[in-house]
Amino acid sequence: MNNLPENSSPSDLLTEPRYLLAEKQLASIPFWEPKKKGGKERSGVKVVSFTSMLQGEPVKLTLKVLAGGDYGFPNTTDLEFFRAFEQILTERLHQQGELNNPIAVTGREMLEAVDRVAGGTGYRELRRFFGKLHALAFEVERTQGHHYKTGRFHLFHAMYHEGEKREDGSVTEMNEIEVAPWYLKSLQAGNCLVIDHALFQRLSLSLSKLLHQFLHAQFHFHQGVASEWYADVANNWQMKEYSALSRIKQQLDPSHEELKRVGFLESWDYIPFKKSGKKAYQIRWKAGPQWVAMEQVQKAEFGFNVVQPSDQMLFLEAKQDQAEAGADPEGTLVSILDVVGSTDRKYLPFWKQVVRDLPRSVVYKALGDIRERLLKGERIKNKGSYLVTLMKLEAKKRDLPWAFKD
Repeated sequence: MNNLPENSSPSDLLTEPRYLLAEKQLASIPFWEPKKKGGKERSGVKVVSFTSMLQGEPVKLTLKVLAGGDYGFPNTTDLEFFRAFEQILTERLHQQGELNNPIAVTGREMLEAVDRVAGGTGYRELRRFFGKLHALAFEVERTQGHHYKTGRFHLFHAMYHEGEKREDGSVTEMNEIEVAPWYLKSLQAGNCLVIDHALFQRLSLSLSKLLHQFLHAQFHFHQGVASEWYADVANNWQMKEYSALSRIKQQLDPSHEELKRVGFLESWDYIPFKKSGKKAYQIRWKAGPQWVAMEQVQKAEFGFNVVQPSDQMLFLEAKQDQAEAGADPEGTLVSILDVVGSTDRKYLPFWKQVVRDLPRSVVYKALGDIRERLLKGERIKNKGSYLVTLMKLEAKKRDLPWAFKD
């Protein structure tokens, strides 16, 4: 299983491959960002654009990514934790043959998977990762031909942190994550990419990790080549966009070179075009021998299709996710009570109106804001009253009658 092709370069042999399975459709979304030093996010909403394939037909996808509260968007540190989470899911899938909610994992297990010391800093980063993914929401716009549709989904529906008290008063011994059912079903159905986790962990630059994440899926969809407008790359990752080619190369080429050294990338080029009277650059990439090796493993040993994916698109999954949320509002209600206190039932009728009338992403964004403030050590005198105020503001934006009642 770990044999490399004959044309592997010496750099390919530095680390023994360690395979993980990444759900294919989620892996194609460029919602991660470089790790930033200081400062706050410019906005809690960003739009990422990319093209995927459905039975050989190009499908334009626009995703609105909503960050929860003060968490901000997932960065490359969070991507490292998510790769570790995928590694653990892969191992359990091989051992047990199936995955069931909730997914239970210890903090030590996660930190070991990312080669971090099991100490205060590592646990704080891990807790923040879980908080970000729990609060994160996606709104999907899909255009295929003349048809236009929209939907919404979450990846982590609910979770308890290690050592947190459940509604029944018991204390969790592990982190318990309720993962979106479509994600687990897709993973178990083999709708996956095979990724060399050891190679990913060798990367030292933030943009190298983001390019690896983005290009892995695009190479798979387009048989070892990929292209994207530089402007879209900069927008998706919320980087400074340059107009001069020399500055663009200065920004991206150190990561291109690192990916070439580990064998993931063979070549890249910047192609000039005129768009709306201005010069624009399209970046084109060609996969290296390490990616080719992974695709061979995917075909020969995992038996996954390496041609165009014929699986469900994100919109269909988002539609399913909305249906699940509508059919089971108790899950969102439990999440509210988990934050404000399950023993305080004074606002229960109000919470039921909130769950019924407001988008789930709005509710989880507010819950994420409260969790973040508490993690920072801020004191909220009455969490229930504070959340009522936030929800009434959202309801007033939508002219809901109950928002104007005292």
